[in-house]
Amino acid sequence: MPAKSTKNPGSRVRDTSTTTPKSKSRSKSSQPKASNSSKPRPKPSPQSTIAQKPKPENLQLEAQQWILDVFCTAFRERFGDVERLRADVQRLKGFLYDRDFGRAFGDEDALEAYSVRWSAARAVAYAGLFVEIGELWEGFRAGRDGERGEGRRKVVCLGGGAGAEVVALWGMGMCGGSGQDGEGRNEREDGDDGEYGDRDCERSDGLDIIVVDIAPWSSILSKLSSTITSQPIPTSSESPEATEGPLTPPGKLAVTFKQSDILFMQHPEMQHICHGAKLVTLMFTLNELYSISIAKTTGMLLDLTGCVGRGCVLVVVDSPGSYSTLALGGGKDGKGNDGASKGGETSGEDDVDGEKEKKKRYPMKWLLDHTLLEVARGERGDEGGRKGERAQQWEKVYSEDSRWFRLKEELRYPIALEDMRMQVHVYRRL
Repeated sequence: MPAKSTKNPGSRVRDTSTTTPKSKSRSKSSQPKASNSSKPRPKPSPQSTIAQKPKPENLQLEAQQWILDVFCTAFRERFGDVERLRADVQRLKGFLYDRDFGRAFGDEDALEAYSVRWSAARAVAYAGLFVEIGELWEGFRAGRDGERGEGRRKVVCLGGGAGAEVVALWGMGMCGGSGQDGEGRNEREDGDDGEYGDRDCERSDGLDIIVVDIAPWSSILSKLSSTITSQPIPTSSESPEATEGPLTPPGKLAVTFKQSDILFMQHPEMQHICHGAKLVTLMFTLNELYSISIAKTTGMLLDLTGCVGRGCVLVVVDSPGSYSTLALGGGKDGKGNDGASKGGETSGEDDVDGEKEKKKRYPMKWLLDHTLLEVARGERGDEGGRKGERAQQWEKVYSEDSRWFRLKEELRYPIALEDMRMQVHVYRRL
């Protein structure tokens, strides 16, 4: 077991406010309000049986504190002046509210403020989610061909520049895969955990994470990944039994950052990035992409379909009640009708250059289902089936329209964090 360390002061993480950043950067999404229309929702596309019951307490408290402590350690200098950090966070909130993304994500102070304020809580939430649904990708959890200790595992995080996904994946490995009250901690038969412990991430050849984002998050990811792999992580917990976070062995975690706009990524580049991935994530990113262009986002998802192999799992997390608006018949933005116009939630008219333009709004979930479960059929790699039959490319294996993540009162962090609500949709490539 790691040795105890001197406790770092920290406040309780709970914040009863409901303020959420309305980020429209392609790295993080806003949280549009759901429509109040009384019209019926569109019928969902056919899909496989979906599990919807979350498992309680799926990430032990100690691992949750370790995750927060990664951010405390990586950005210790920022936490040295908490009042300045809080001022930077408030300034960032204003930029996000005004959709001034150049200033919101244009300098190091803003990027750090975003990561320490929002990524920390999201990392804890994501880690719990990954543990919960980890059974869906046994090849990812156990290594190549289901054998522990064989093969590096590859994850692609689209829009994950702020670091929450990277730290969450590490946290999932530290938890050992599942269990509450420490059940996921796997000790050696002789009771000795060794220098690094005996957890999932240590029993495989390692984890390769490729992060793609439009904003310049390279230094943020570097600080977080180096914190995980270069030093034991001091704990902020007040529990007398708390230990410092474990050190991941060198070479077990490799994080590569690619600054790119995924809506304009060419197929060869997408194929190079996604080839061999066991897991692809789109966390608080997809609805923002849809708001920019439904047509381009649909094209990106179809390209992704052709670039990942069978068994790859796609995890999509976003704000509940996310909607996107589509202008029918084309407009100044050039989107036009991209073929996803069936089942619109609401409709209306805008005056564009003196002409009325009809618009409809679609739930993000419906657009996603329509693309992966209907449009993607037979797009690439058809095998078997009757002549003229379009093969299904994805199955939907997990879905929740709304779930709460609530931070434990026992957790400690230098600034207040908030509980969060999200929708979750998980697909597996056939």
